[in-house]
Amino acid sequence: MSKDRMRWPEGKSCAVMISVNLEAEYFAKMYYPDENIDLATGEVAALGWEGMTFGLPKILDALDAHNIKATFFVLAAVADKYPDAIKEIAIRGHEIGCHGYYHENLALLSIAEQRSVLKRAIDRLEEVSGKKVKGFRMPEGEMTEETLNIVKDLGFTYSSSLSDDDVPYLREESQIIELPIHWELYDLPYFVYTWDPQIPQGQSRSANANDVLENWKIELEGALKYGTLFNLQLDPQATGEQGRIFILEELLDIVAQNEKIWIATGEEIASYFEVSQDN
Repeated sequence: MSKDRMRWPEGKSCAVMISVNLEAEYFAKMYYPDENIDLATGEVAALGWEGMTFGLPKILDALDAHNIKATFFVLAAVADKYPDAIKEIAIRGHEIGCHGYYHENLALLSIAEQRSVLKRAIDRLEEVSGKKVKGFRMPEGEMTEETLNIVKDLGFTYSSSLSDDDVPYLREESQIIELPIHWELYDLPYFVYTWDPQIPQGQSRSANANDVLENWKIELEGALKYGTLFNLQLDPQATGEQGRIFILEELLDIVAQNEKIWIATGEEIASYFEVSQDN
């Protein structure tokens, strides 16, 4: 693969996008879609509340300390339940993106239902944050090509949902810009575990934080070598925990000190890609 596939601004070697998925306790909808999360008790409710109350401020402070703006993909239900947190994110200058309303599996919904869910989610997120929502990340689960057509029709500039490349590209079918993601750069699969309800079912999962940091460093080296997009996904329930926040702080130290890295939000990367394709 050649670096000519993507030329980053000012001769930078790669791009780094820090993204945060704000799902709180609603992440459990992926595993228990019929569960009424608003009435849930036990570990899932505690994990969601602790992530928003203690984890999110740690992540915001780490970003501030390095003068880095991130993209927060927010469930509209989280904006309903924690509106002050969403307002704080916006006040600190971070981008607000859409992550669905209740962590729906969009592929199980009709086209009309998908459109209704996403339209309501956009409206609510913009109402709470006071910011225009331009980025979309699908909730974990599945979606269809029709989903991306709806996303484009609703005025989104880009999606960051698929794992089929390592640089931004334009999907021919929907004409939406895609900023690819990859599981190895997502903290939740490394760390999430609850006993009641059991997530993941049938196994424990709590990775060594130093090993995760090493994985991320290796991925960053690869992005620098091959000129790709390093699209990190964080969840306050995972990296925001007191014994793990150091891995984000150390990674941001490395990123902020490397002049070969372009650090940008999803909106900035999508805008740059769109302009570069026109030239």
